Amino acid sequence: MLEALNAFIEANADSAWLLPIVLLLCILDGVLPPVPSEATLVALGAVAGAEGDPNIAALIAVAALGSFLGDNLTYTIGRHTRLGRLRDSKRPKVRGFVNWVVKMLDRRGGTIVIACRYVPGGRQLVNLTAGATEFPRPRFMLFDGIGVTTWSAYNVGVGALAGSWLEEQPLLGLVIAIVLALVLGWFAELGAKRWRSRTERRVGVAS
Repeated sequence: MLEALNAFIEANADSAWLLPIVLLLCILDGVLPPVPSEATLVALGAVAGAEGDPNIAALIAVAALGSFLGDNLTYTIGRHTRLGRLRDSKRPKVRGFVNWVVKMLDRRGGTIVIACRYVPGGRQLVNLTAGATEFPRPRFMLFDGIGVTTWSAYNVGVGALAGSWLEEQPLLGLVIAIVLALVLGWFAELGAKRWRSRTERRVGVAS
């Protein structure tokens, strides 16, 4: 399947409709775990690095936008439907994972939103749970924006660097990407907490 996908991408890398297809694919991936967005981005990155089409910056931007829209759609589904009530799932593994996510959202919400962007299936559960537990949407959008940008750049970058040491050590590359995302998430979360604290002090002084 992946070989057929790669062949199709290589044959259509310069097509005008390719980026809109990537956008749609990444939106669907935010809701449906089986959608092969990572494999598609890596394959496109490899073609872009070798042939110059599609444009790497445009590819990263479109993938990030599609992923952001898909994640926020899943968040909305979690907030407004019973699909978000996964804490009551009959599957022990799902129930246990969701309960862990709830605790982590309370303690390190931004970090878990960003980190789970790299976990197929896990990100959908996290986003559903974030919506169901009414994790603040502005914070979710901030951290998810960081997550989808680093995730898109990582997958396209792996493809563009095909044939180099990163291709021979994919696990190391993934670890580097996740560490980078966690560091960015930590700084963003720290900044958000300071901003909220400063705002609360200003409100207290004004009242």
